[in-house]
Amino acid sequence: MTSAAELDSGTIAYVKKLKEDIDLAYSLARECRARNLDPSGEVEALPAGDIADRVEGRVGPPGIALKIREFGRDRITDIVDFILDADEGQDQQERILQALRTALDILTEGVVAASLEGISDAKINVNPDGSHYLSIYFAGPIRSAGGTGQGMAVLVGDYIRTKLGLQNYRATEDEIERYVEEIKRYDERASRLQYLPTDDDIRIIVRNNPVCVDGDPTEDVEVPIHRDLPRIESNRVRGGDVSCYC
Repeated sequence: MTSAAELDSGTIAYVKKLKEDIDLAYSLARECRARNLDPSGEVEALPAGDIADRVEGRVGPPGIALKIREFGRDRITDIVDFILDADEGQDQQERILQALRTALDILTEGVVAASLEGISDAKINVNPDGSHYLSIYFAGPIRSAGGTGQGMAVLVGDYIRTKLGLQNYRATEDEIERYVEEIKRYDERASRLQYLPTDDDIRIIVRNNPVCVDGDPTEDVEVPIHRDLPRIESNRVRGGDVSCYC
């Protein structure tokens, strides 16, 4: 029977061998890149010791790995607060976008494209009554986060909205019906959805969502009825926001 000491010794030797092999692979890759036969003369993918390093390397901001280790991966709100309160020469909307991407990358353990390409922008927009609300612009790769990651991104957005004193997104009836039309249009003309909410479910969700789930136009398909709405920037179907609602 293998003792604990022997097992620890074997594990240490195994990890050491892995590191030596990784170092060798990177050494060879750097030697190849130094010949300038590739678009980049450097090896872009750098090794990460843990999730904290991986998140900082992928989405940033610089120094966030230390804070992730200090707070722990479960204290997302503390990490979001740190980013929002930092004075790095960024405006408020840039800090919001950074906080969203960093939080989502932690939640998805830095292994999918969702945090890099799934959130394309974040803006503070204006309701018809003059109050300000948060819009999160989702793109197609948000699907790689899975339903939990997508939902958590909206939840983090609501936390940011509350912290910054922004009001709820107040959808007009035309905007609500645009979501209904757009989601059905996506399912019929772009790609069959794994789950298609009922029209009434979509209306309830949009009417009660405090954050505006927006998105870039990703499909050539356009909506035929609820077009040219002032707060929706395109008549084309937005794959990212459809993914979040479905």
